[in-house]
Amino acid sequence: MEQLAWAYQGQLVEIRDGYGGIHRGVIEGVNQRRGLFLRTSPFRRIFIPFFLITSLFLLTGLF
Repeated sequence: MEQLAWAYQGQLVEIRDGYGGIHRGVIEGVNQRRGLFLRTSPFRRIFIPFFLITSLFLLTGLF
C-alpha cells in the first residue's frame, strides 16, 4: 500500500477505511511504515494508518 501512496502523493484521492468511512483529499505525506497524511481541506490534515486502508482510488483522472 505504501508504494501506491508514494505514487499518488500530491494527487486527489479517495480512501476507504476498514470502518466503512470514505475520505477524499490530497496525499501530503507518507510515513513508510505507519500510514499517510491526507489534506481534506485547507485547514485540516488527517493521518490514516496503512492497516485501516481497504482501498485507494485516484480521482484526478475522473474529472
